[in-house]
Amino acid sequence: MKKTLISLYLIFCLYTLFHLIFNFKNQGVLESIFLLEVDPLVLAVFNLLGLFPLAFLTLALSTNKLKTSDFALLFSGFMLGGFVSTIYFIRASKPTFKPIKWNQVIFILGTIITAITILSGLTFGSITTYIELFKNDTFIHIMTLDFIFMALISPLLLKPISKYYVLGLIPIIGIFTTLILEHNKKSVKN
Repeated sequence: MKKTLISLYLIFCLYTLFHLIFNFKNQGVLESIFLLEVDPLVLAVFNLLGLFPLAFLTLALSTNKLKTSDFALLFSGFMLGGFVSTIYFIRASKPTFKPIKWNQVIFILGTIITAITILSGLTFGSITTYIELFKNDTFIHIMTLDFIFMALISPLLLKPISKYYVLGLIPIIGIFTTLILEHNKKSVKN
C-alpha cells in the first residue's frame, strides 16, 4: 500500500509543479471563492477539500496513537490541501481500528455536512461552468485533481482496517461510513 501511495503522491506533486510552471492561468477564482461570488459547484468542491482533511484526521485518530508532528501534518491539510495529509499516512505505522466514542459524532456530522455540500453544489451549480474553469484556471484545475487524488487514495487508507474499504471511493462520505460501520462492529463485539 505504501508504495502505491508514495507513487500516486509523487505523480500528483510532479504534475502540480509542471502545471504551475508551464500552464499557469489565473481567472481570479480564488478571490471569488472568498467573496462567495463563484459558482456553487466550485464552492462545494472547495468546501469538500476542507472536509477531506477532517475525514483523514478522524481516520488517523481512530487507527493510531498520534504524535505532535502527526497532528501538524494532518492539520496542514486544512490550509495547504488535503493531499498534504497523505504524508502522515505514508509515515504511519500499521493501523488498527480502535473505537473512540466521541468520534462517532464527528463521523455522523461529517457525513451530513458532506451530503448537503455535494447536493447543494450539484443542484445549484453548473457543470459547464466548472469544466470551463477547470480548463482556464490553475487553482480550479489543481483543486479538482486534489479532490480526485484524495477520493482515489481513500480506499487504500481504509483497506488495512475494514472490509468495507471500497466505500472510500464515495468522497468523504465513504470514509465516515466505513468508520461508522467499524465502530458499530467493534461496539457489538464488546
